Amino acid sequence: MKRTPFARRTVAALAAVAASALVLSGCSGGGSGSGDEKVTLTFMRTGTPEQLRPLFEPMIEEFEQQNPNITIDMQDLGWADATSSIGVMAGSKTLPDVMYHLPGQVFELAEQGLVLDVADRMSDELRDDIYPVLLESGQYQGKQYLVPSAATPLLLWYSVDLFEKAGLDPDNPPSTWEEYLDAAAAIEKATGVPGSGMYSKPAGGETSFMFESLYASEVGGPSWDANAQKYTYDEPANADAAANALQFMKDMTQNAQPNLVEYDRFTTRTLLRDGKVGMALDGINMVGQVKDQVDSGDIRVAAMPAGASGKSISAINVGGWFIPSSSEHPDEAWKFLEFLMSTENQTVHSSYGSVPVLKSESAQYEGQYWDVLTESLLSGVPEGISPKTGSLWTTNGEQLQALLTTKQSASKTLENIVEEHSAEY
Repeated sequence: MKRTPFARRTVAALAAVAASALVLSGCSGGGSGSGDEKVTLTFMRTGTPEQLRPLFEPMIEEFEQQNPNITIDMQDLGWADATSSIGVMAGSKTLPDVMYHLPGQVFELAEQGLVLDVADRMSDELRDDIYPVLLESGQYQGKQYLVPSAATPLLLWYSVDLFEKAGLDPDNPPSTWEEYLDAAAAIEKATGVPGSGMYSKPAGGETSFMFESLYASEVGGPSWDANAQKYTYDEPANADAAANALQFMKDMTQNAQPNLVEYDRFTTRTLLRDGKVGMALDGINMVGQVKDQVDSGDIRVAAMPAGASGKSISAINVGGWFIPSSSEHPDEAWKFLEFLMSTENQTVHSSYGSVPVLKSESAQYEGQYWDVLTESLLSGVPEGISPKTGSLWTTNGEQLQALLTTKQSASKTLENIVEEHSAEY
């Protein structure tokens, strides 16, 4: 039987993971709820309901069987309406008892006293099972407001067919920025296909995430100072590394598809899927468009090429669960949240579009694909997120689009970013 990149480990390994899951389940207080009181918890996972309900409804059914006094009322919320809807619910204190969302808005709610710090509720087993960089990504001002349950680093995705036609070795993808630019040029010269898939739309922090990741690899450390709540690339001492990262982004456009102003990450994924570009830097969400090609080996993934530090370091983007302070049943809400974080349930959740969040989850998999994902978590740094992320991303997105689509230089782009950030902090 052919082993695909998405295949699991051996039965023995699965048994070990199942045992781990039982440990976590045991720690979560599985079984009957706390007392005879009938409790209904509202539950919301931001995203596409048609894809999420088939994942979570079986979990809810199992939880309710184990806890007959607790009923879970799952509610839907699409990404398009999320920001405004959460604001309305927060204002009326009707946020669900357990909710999934992104740290920027969760930390903004936390500043208003609307989110519980769950640090003291977390068992040692769960805390130790979550990759440290992800656990840190859920913290704000020293408190654990978010329990990470989805994450992605920036990765290198590439076409094996175009590599071979260009005389490149698909078993040795570019590991440095210089090798990336050389490979992109070679692909375009040999095939006429743009070697690099790029995107420049300013919304959603997509290009900001790329800049932040490339800078981290260039400087060899974090791109965000959690104590100062500032990007480290705004500091004069790091200006050269920041300018180098910006220049690399601009250099990547030399062998990219035309009309970058029309592309975001999603539309760039289809270019790689359809053989219209040779490489692209993107998160794990790429799999949603190229799973068949990854499974067949036609598209592969590798660590992001390294900058001057020689280390492949990506910022790590996360989302996760939180409990609003308005919940009337915080103990039952935590019991359900911890149930969702069991190895078995988190593995199902990750199939929606995440790298493994738990070490016990990673232990189920084997092969180059999963090794790349795990290594990226071990070397990665938390993405810079604060209540001011929205305005910071807007600045970065506009300046980076000017960098990638006009003659604006790397040095001028950095100068503008630093100046605007100083007014926003």
